[in-house]
Amino acid sequence: MAEQVLFLHYTTQANLDRSRKNRSRMTSTTIPALVPSQPGGESSNSHGLERIFGGISLKALEAFCRRMAIGTKSGVDLLRMLGLEAKTGSQRHREVAQNMIDALRNGHSLSESMAQQGHYFPGLLVKMIDAGEHAGGMDRIFREMADYYHDLKQTRSAFISQITFPVIQLGLAFLIACGAIFMNGFFASGSSQDKPYDITGVGLRGVTGVLIFTSLATIFFGSLAVVAFGVWKNWFGCHKTLVPLVRNVPVIGTVLTTTALSRLSMTLSMMLGAGVDAKRSVRDSLLSTGNYYYIAGLETTLSAIGKGKSFAEALDAPKLLPEEFIQNVEVGEMSGSDSESLERMAVVYREKAQLALKQLAILSGFAVWMFIAAMIITAIFMSALQYIKLLNEFLP
Repeated sequence: MAEQVLFLHYTTQANLDRSRKNRSRMTSTTIPALVPSQPGGESSNSHGLERIFGGISLKALEAFCRRMAIGTKSGVDLLRMLGLEAKTGSQRHREVAQNMIDALRNGHSLSESMAQQGHYFPGLLVKMIDAGEHAGGMDRIFREMADYYHDLKQTRSAFISQITFPVIQLGLAFLIACGAIFMNGFFASGSSQDKPYDITGVGLRGVTGVLIFTSLATIFFGSLAVVAFGVWKNWFGCHKTLVPLVRNVPVIGTVLTTTALSRLSMTLSMMLGAGVDAKRSVRDSLLSTGNYYYIAGLETTLSAIGKGKSFAEALDAPKLLPEEFIQNVEVGEMSGSDSESLERMAVVYREKAQLALKQLAILSGFAVWMFIAAMIITAIFMSALQYIKLLNEFLP
């Protein structure tokens, strides 16, 4: 219903704004390609915490793309569409929309105005809009991206729902352990020569013990978080070593590879369908994977494209992508339907990634349960040892 109302509002303004609807496309042809200085990065360094916390939510992003798809298909002027965006949504979204309006009035394209908002919009969306401005088909780009973010939102929600209960259990186990340590402080020794009874078996007692236990747990889980973040950001070029090691590992390797291949297929399909030149299509498609192992072969791939090689031959030149993917690209080229073939591949890989993520959530939950079970068993074992030791002291 909301989309129908928005559609009617847009179409009533279309005749008044028909003369200005190509402004973004005309200005975008004079700007350089929006390629980050580092793969997956952004072109602006002035937005501080926005790089981590300031991005638009998947739900709002999907709705934004659908509204823009309806408006661009109806020929509504970008300024009017963004004017509506500046009146709805969160305060941050309204500010971003107003900033984009100002950028458009200063002669920037839509993709440039989006890139100027720091990390509010995903880099993949900015690249796709930039490609649509150069080659046309903005409504298709927005529609496809809305579907993509819809699927991504569902996948993320499914993963979170699978992992929520085990995480709650882990939190409860942590609280129980803290309670046991705190209660341990109330046990006193019978004499100055005897040690007080220790139900934990590790010597932690009272408030001080709770603080020590909490600090150790924070260090442990914080270290895991830092390692995960470092892998995500490719610290020390770790993708080059880790990806070949884990890509054949069930579930984890499937998530790692199929997610990247789905993004690669989707981006390459839409760019070829929009008529973007071969080099730029391949470059932005590889960058969109966010996988530095595959991105490492970018220069070799572009060099092969420059020598007149086919897409399959160029993508296979660095010998990094799976053979199955290369074969599918080659078949699509031979049939003359490379864009359609890549689009189907993107759907297949996305479905595989979603299934693998569900399996990963189940395995993660099982790992959490095993960790809790290990904590309980260890606590019981240590308590039993303390009890046996106490009994032995009373035996003759």
